[in-house]
This record gives sequence, C-alpha cells and structure tokens, in this order.
Amino acid sequence: MDLGEILSVVRTRWYIILPMMLLAVGLSVGAFVLVPTTYESTTTVSLLSSPAATDAATPGDNNENPFLNFNGSLVATADFLGRSLQSTGAQAELLDLGVTEDFEVGLAEGAQGPFLTFTVTGTDPDHLLASTATIARYADEKLAKIQAENGVKSRDMVRMTEIIPPQKPEPQLKDKLKVVIAAGGGTTALAVLLTFVVESLARSRRRRQEPTAPAAGGSASVPARPAPPRPAQPPANPPRPAPPAPGKPVVASRDAERRADPGGAEATVILNVRPGTGPAPRPQGTTWKPASPATPSTTYRSSERSHGRGQNVDRLNGS
Repeated sequence: MDLGEILSVVRTRWYIILPMMLLAVGLSVGAFVLVPTTYESTTTVSLLSSPAATDAATPGDNNENPFLNFNGSLVATADFLGRSLQSTGAQAELLDLGVTEDFEVGLAEGAQGPFLTFTVTGTDPDHLLASTATIARYADEKLAKIQAENGVKSRDMVRMTEIIPPQKPEPQLKDKLKVVIAAGGGTTALAVLLTFVVESLARSRRRRQEPTAPAAGGSASVPARPAPPRPAQPPANPPRPAPPAPGKPVVASRDAERRADPGGAEATVILNVRPGTGPAPRPQGTTWKPASPATPSTTYRSSERSHGRGQNVDRLNGS
C-alpha cells in the first residue's frame, strides 16, 4: 500500500479518523492539565574534621581551619550518614517533622570529598523548599546524635556545614510529558488502526457481493455456454434383419448392411442371389447337383469392417 492509497483511505474514512484525532488532542490537553507538575529541590552539605583532628593535622597557634583537612575517613563517615538517613526509622522521624515528599541522599556526583547531596521531589513548590531545609537540619542533628550515643567527646566530633542551600524548586516535565504523549499517541494509533480495519472489512464485503451484484441490479446475466452434444451411442442389442422367405432372391444394399451391423463389431455375410439364377427348391428325396461352371453362381459380400476394410468386394466362386 503506497502513500496515495493511504491518503485515499484516510479521506474516505474521515468520519472515523477525524473524531478520533479530536479525542487524541482532548486527551493530551486533559493529561497536561490534570497530571500535576513535579518539582525538584536540592541542597549540598559537607562533613568537616573535628577540632582535635584539625589541630593535629595543622600544627601551629590558632590554626583551626577545618577546610584544610579533608581526609579519607570523612568520605566513609558521609556514606555512613547517608545510609542512616534513608533507614525506616529516619523516614518516620522526618514524616513527623512534616516531610511528606520523596527524597534521596547520596555522595555528590564527581565529588572528591565528603559531600552529601539531598534531592527532594514533590508537587507543592513552597512545601518542597521547606522540606529540603528540614532534611538538611535533621541530617546535622542525626550526625551529632550518632556520635554522642557512641561516647565521642565534643572536641572529637565530626561536624557538618552547608555548602549549597536549598534551591528554588524547578519543574520536572519529563514524567508529565510521558503521560501526555502516551494519551495522545495511543489514541492516534488507535484511530489509524480502526480506520484501516473498517476499510478492510468493507473491501471484503464488496468482494463477496460482486458475483451477485448484476442479478440484484436487474442487468442481464451472461448466458451459460451450452454443453457440447454427446455422440449417439449404438444400441446395446441392434436388431437383426429377418431371414428371407424361401425361394425369393435376397437383395441387400450398403445401407441395409450398415443398418444390420452399425458398429461393425461382427463380420456379416449377406447372400445376394441374382434373379433367375438362384437354385430352385428341390423335391423330397432328390439329390442336388451343382450348376454348370458357365452359369454365374452366388455372390458373397463381406462386411466393410471385417473383410472389405471400407471397400465393396464382389467375388465369384472360385475367383
């Protein structure tokens, strides 16, 4: 099926595809309006060495700058804190604090230090921003609580500071567009499929009705060709000619011979006696004597099929 035929089908079945296309547009607009937009907000924090670890790493008077000492142990502590924040107990505590959105905690992508990123998603931008700040504050408290429960002194505790404050929530249209495309594209595909299904059924119905259409319309139908005549079959038992009366000459023509034996299946010998030359009936007790050689005697004629092969054969006795 080429492009021209496709366009012809669409033009013919416009009453199917046009309402379906309008429905597709309506569903797309409805999905875009009804499906809520998802927003995302992020914040990034960093872990800092304890004051005692900073003094040991940077000897000197009044040299307590924690940003000069990012050792490998802080990265392990950051990973430990992130896993703890995603536990069931921590999520229940955050829910009590009013955090109803989904969030993720992980090491910052491409980071070479103990940097944690909190990603929070939701549909209410204002509440989402407040929840992001609540999660960052709860992480700081959680870190101090874990160390205190393990008997760590204040001077030896790892601290946390905020690097990137909670960002303004940004709309995330990817998931929303998926729903819109699924609604509009699915309806469009259904419209095309339904159009060609209806066209296929209509063509099948027309093909079935084509042989009976001329008779229904009243037009003259093509007469059937008469069957060729069958050749006449000879009778099974052809009638035999009656024997001639005694004393009378027997005369048989070719037509009589053919009527007597139309099929030529059996050899037929017909006696032909010329008038006045046949033998006379002899009385009882007398002996028959043959005629003189000069006198023409009886003529025998054989059938065409068995003896003559289509020729008349007249033979005299002794010839």
